[in-house]
Amino acid sequence: MRFKCVSTFCNLTVSESAFLDIHKCHSGGTKFLLHEEGVYYTAEEKKDGKASASASVLQVDRFNNFYNGNPAYSRSSCVNGLFCGWESSCMQPAAICNPSTKEVRLLPNPNEGKCWNTFSLGFELEENKYKVLRTTYHPRERHTKYWVFTLGIDKSWRDTQNIFPCIPYCMPSVCTSGVIYQFAMVDYIFIVAFDVKSEKIENIALWDAIELVYYYQLIEVKGKLGVIDYRNG
Repeated sequence: MRFKCVSTFCNLTVSESAFLDIHKCHSGGTKFLLHEEGVYYTAEEKKDGKASASASVLQVDRFNNFYNGNPAYSRSSCVNGLFCGWESSCMQPAAICNPSTKEVRLLPNPNEGKCWNTFSLGFELEENKYKVLRTTYHPRERHTKYWVFTLGIDKSWRDTQNIFPCIPYCMPSVCTSGVIYQFAMVDYIFIVAFDVKSEKIENIALWDAIELVYYYQLIEVKGKLGVIDYRNG
């Protein structure tokens, strides 16, 4: 079973203000999105003021209907208690899930043909906007294009006009201080940084050469980007 822990901080979600209000009312403890083959669950840890804690687990039916395959092919990105989920092995569109309410909103289908899509959810505090960064790798042309969808505003994906000769990784991305970070590769591995407000992209060189990115994970540490190296356990 795979799971990811997220912050309890809540903000504007998709479009309607009621969606936000319900999210805040239901928010109390730490949120989890759990997945095993064929089914998704949400869980919330509730502390009773003592050392012990309890968790309530509920199924997310709409996620089950769309993403019911092997967890090895399931991907997710999270920020402020919301999840963006998709499956790399199917043609279903990505979706936003609110674990507090079990509500799911589907994103527009890319309809890009035989391409490799990954999605990253980001939040920009100054303008109070959520945006999804879609990273599309075209294997025939061997380049990657970047698209943006602003939740509650856009009706379709917008082309950022950024094209790079690199291959994106399906490793979890991180959004911190209004910037989405994700791994990518050309002849070497580097980090792509997408500014959620300006929608500009830049590349960040790593401090050392990395051969296998699967030994590393991007994390947030007090509002800053961090990288975990667990090659030695």
